Amino acid sequence: MYATIIDVAKAAGVSTATVGRVLHGKGYVSQEARERIENAIAQLGYVPNQSARSLKGGRSGMIGSLVLQNPNGLYYRINECIREAAEAGGYELVTMEAFPQGGEERLIRSFIGLRIDGLVITSDGRVSRESLSALGQARIPVVAVERGYLDYGVDSLLVKDLEAVRDAVGRMIEKGHRRIAFLGVRGAGKSKKADGAMGPGVELQRYSGYVCALEEAGLPLKEELVCLLPDYRTETGREAAAELLCLKEPPTAVFCGADTLAAGVLQAAYARGLWVPQDLSLVGYDDVLSRSLAPAVDSVALKLDGVGTQLMGLLERRRANPKADVQCRWIETEYQDRGTVRKLK
Repeated sequence: MYATIIDVAKAAGVSTATVGRVLHGKGYVSQEARERIENAIAQLGYVPNQSARSLKGGRSGMIGSLVLQNPNGLYYRINECIREAAEAGGYELVTMEAFPQGGEERLIRSFIGLRIDGLVITSDGRVSRESLSALGQARIPVVAVERGYLDYGVDSLLVKDLEAVRDAVGRMIEKGHRRIAFLGVRGAGKSKKADGAMGPGVELQRYSGYVCALEEAGLPLKEELVCLLPDYRTETGREAAAELLCLKEPPTAVFCGADTLAAGVLQAAYARGLWVPQDLSLVGYDDVLSRSLAPAVDSVALKLDGVGTQLMGLLERRRANPKADVQCRWIETEYQDRGTVRKLK
């Protein structure tokens, strides 16, 4: 059983009103009574009811963070940026994690129950319009990062995925590569090939960047070099790369939509006795694992400095003016060159 304010008052021999004055730092309490109350709180392990406070003050002092679990772990880095900025602003960050099988609606209800002062949704594009509407009715401002909800009126901080991939693949082309494979994750559909089963958002933007780079160089899009996968797991990348390397004309370079997929490509190449970059050039995306691989792999890094501050600023702006125009801001990227794209003769 949890201790209550009544238990503290009985243990200290005072009224609940006196305990409340100590907890809230308002009103006179003698030094002797204050010490008895503080001792009782420590002995009983009493924790003040933050929800009850928020009913009176209109604020809980908590920011919610809803993240979607995924193998590449990018959301961990983004969430750490949010935590630092929230704490700098005097807030506690409450993080809840959704999983591939779902559960966002239940988590949203939990956040609303906590009366949080704002919610950041990271890398999760599955929150329903109904859940977002419920947050609006509860007057909880929302901002999305990496995957946006602009059509639903949610302020968003997105990544310039198309431009980043176009630049990365363009670097491969500049070094003489013409058979460049693309390993990405499909947003919808079941086929592994480029049959139009590409959903909206991040995945489409990365694939579009690949296509743009080929078009700008006057190179044809070869379907046998495009693998749209069901997930970002390393095992999935390894299986796709094994098929690519068995082609009659295998690729000379592979671009991966996540570092986890690049790790799978490395494993498949090793199994065939191939070396990166001597036999196969390779680039990853998100720069979470790439520096820890052997060899360290070229990757597209997200510039996350200041991201948490931007997100908190968007939340405060929306809280101050719920009817403000919807804003979309951008996270810049930076190519990390570690020498895994070989120049062909």
